[in-house]
Amino acid sequence: MIKAIVFDLWRTLIPATIDFVHLAALIKEENVSVPEFVERYEKAVQLKKYKNFEELRKDFFDAFSEEPNELLEQEIYEVYTNRFDKIRFFPETEKVLRKLKAEGYKLGLLSNTESLKAKELEDRLHFKDFFDEIVYSFEINAIKPDPKAFSAILKKLKVKPEEALMVGDSLRSDILGAQGVGMHNCLVNRLGKVLDSAKAKPEFEVKSLDEVFRALGVLNAQSKGTHKAKSLPKKK
Repeated sequence: MIKAIVFDLWRTLIPATIDFVHLAALIKEENVSVPEFVERYEKAVQLKKYKNFEELRKDFFDAFSEEPNELLEQEIYEVYTNRFDKIRFFPETEKVLRKLKAEGYKLGLLSNTESLKAKELEDRLHFKDFFDEIVYSFEINAIKPDPKAFSAILKKLKVKPEEALMVGDSLRSDILGAQGVGMHNCLVNRLGKVLDSAKAKPEFEVKSLDEVFRALGVLNAQSKGTHKAKSLPKKK
């Protein structure tokens, strides 16, 4: 039986403040793909706590060997000031989290994120009302898909990998990471993008958090040895 659901944060529960395609286009370094940019960005600014924006800015520019770049400077500043104050849950997020809590599931939050304003956002959106445990990359010095990140949240929730479902929007960070430690996994593909199955094949794929209950129904039916769920594999 599934006892816990672990959620990613950005693009899963709340919209992202960063347009990585646009941000990558602003750096002067050539031939950097967006996926490569994202990985380098995460390693540059999501692994430690910052006292102020200037510290984060320095690490970011050092990671990409950037000389003075006014457009990039403005974009980074915008991300961590004006846009942050506009963040809200996706329309269905609160309803889904409350329903899962009411059904007795433990809820965890596992996020690759920057330390700046993380606690402020946590308080403003009342994360503690929904989540039993929260793990941020900057607190444990580990970024998904590192097994250390998944092990940290599982340990806090006191559940085995097979008793937990990871829900997130990233094939690399969330799906591959969860599969690497033996967790069940569900990809949130809000835009219905065509997936590269060679990279990772999610156990479940949904367009909205409302559909997570379908995945839970399948998994719990399987654990009981029943075949009530329509998407359960048929016996040969």
